[in-house]
Amino acid sequence: MWDDVQQALKEKRYELVLSGHEVNQLIEEEKGQLDPAVYDLTQLNLLKVTNTPLTSLSKDLARLINLTNLVLQNNRLDGLPDTLGDLEKLKFLDVSSNRLASLPPSLSHHSALTTLNVTGNQLTELPSFQECVSLAVLDVSHNQLSEFPDVCSASLAHLSEVRLANNLVQQIPVGVVDLPALKLLDVAHNNIKIVPGEVSDTPKLKELNLKGNPLSDRRFKKLVESERCLPRQVLDYIRQHCPRSAGQEAKGKKGKGKKNKFREEEEVDVLCKELQVLGWGEREGVPSVLVRAPVKEVRPYLVCCVIHHLDLSNDLFKRFISLQTKLHDGICEKRMVATIATHDLSKVQAPLYYTAHPPKEMHIHPLGRGKEISAWELYSSLQREAEAQRKQQKRNVAGLHRFLHMLEPWEQWPCLEDGQGKVISLPPITNSDSTKITQDTTSVLLEVTSSSSLNKAKEIADTLLLAVLQNGLSSKSTEGGEAAVVVQQGTRVDQPPVTPTASKNFQAAEELSPEQPTSV
Repeated sequence: MWDDVQQALKEKRYELVLSGHEVNQLIEEEKGQLDPAVYDLTQLNLLKVTNTPLTSLSKDLARLINLTNLVLQNNRLDGLPDTLGDLEKLKFLDVSSNRLASLPPSLSHHSALTTLNVTGNQLTELPSFQECVSLAVLDVSHNQLSEFPDVCSASLAHLSEVRLANNLVQQIPVGVVDLPALKLLDVAHNNIKIVPGEVSDTPKLKELNLKGNPLSDRRFKKLVESERCLPRQVLDYIRQHCPRSAGQEAKGKKGKGKKNKFREEEEVDVLCKELQVLGWGEREGVPSVLVRAPVKEVRPYLVCCVIHHLDLSNDLFKRFISLQTKLHDGICEKRMVATIATHDLSKVQAPLYYTAHPPKEMHIHPLGRGKEISAWELYSSLQREAEAQRKQQKRNVAGLHRFLHMLEPWEQWPCLEDGQGKVISLPPITNSDSTKITQDTTSVLLEVTSSSSLNKAKEIADTLLLAVLQNGLSSKSTEGGEAAVVVQQGTRVDQPPVTPTASKNFQAAEELSPEQPTSV
């Protein structure tokens, strides 16, 4: 009996790991087998044999009735016993990097199996997995499979990842739409020419890897091969252009001649751009903004626009908030250069006034606080909190308290008021609770204010728009299939006297046409 096995029997261990030079010699002495005593370790939960000359397992494997994890990576296995199906508690099976040409049919009845990794073998076919109702991850990459695995069933309610890269698969079945939890489908480097449009209907699918396939649609192929391509762009293109089983033809016509060829090349390049902001033109509900004289002395630069078709549902809301925090800490230089504020457009009363008031005469309902108070009361309250925090933690303050010193030199503080005279923003400190965004918000008024530079404020706004696109926060896409952020410029209404500074702040907005990829 091998020493490791004898020790495991004596101590009634729940795990056995076999690897290394000594184990390799023992397996060679057993002619590619394990010590028969291994199968007497009926209490084992984990059996791990890696990087050995192991060629086969005994049918006595079925005696390991408590086995939940079986890891057999990088051996020389050319087959698995059919008694593998008798391991009713098995949840994790990894037989990657072996020489397997087939899997035992009994594997298809494993109702407890959650993860199956058979990558790096010589498999040409697979058993059905429709009865593996707990299966969550299936990795069959780097084999010789010509058909998609038999997993397209609503009964596989937990299957979230299917990895099928580097095989010979020719098509993705329409049935993938029946997988309610599928998030990742990797079919890179296969022989797929056409992707059915139904794939885009898969409820939770977030990423589809099609790189290295001979796709017949040249525009689609160039899109998926681009390093700048976003997962959402692939799914949007499939939704809008790929044929469905009902016989619908893909939109668009083949170009003829050099002129159309060049036009097609340009269209493909647009698909691969990271940011394309669409102008919206005139539209009711977009608030006009009036800059009043007092603010020019303290914080003269304002950039604002409306972002439409946002998707802030579920975890995307936290992602959007996190983006603003990162920008404040980075490009905004801890709010010293500029401050970002976002408002739910449906809660904003037009028109807007960018102005300044003495802090004791200005009232705001601060974000996350219970009632409306004066700006001075808010400042004093934050000062007290900062001092208490400093004494308790014996370190520098964090949060909003870090920015209080920026207000100290000013006799009048900048603010953005709505049409009813309510303050909805007090940069660089806080927004109003009355216009806060939620997971249901779809249109956002973006406000960037700065004391130093209009160009810097514009740069920060454009950076946020790019981040919205890159993080999949927009539900909009263009007819060409590319992801898009729909941005609408606000309008300026003059009210005498309009100061030269105030007019200068909006000069750029007047000069830009609605179609240009920026916003002020």
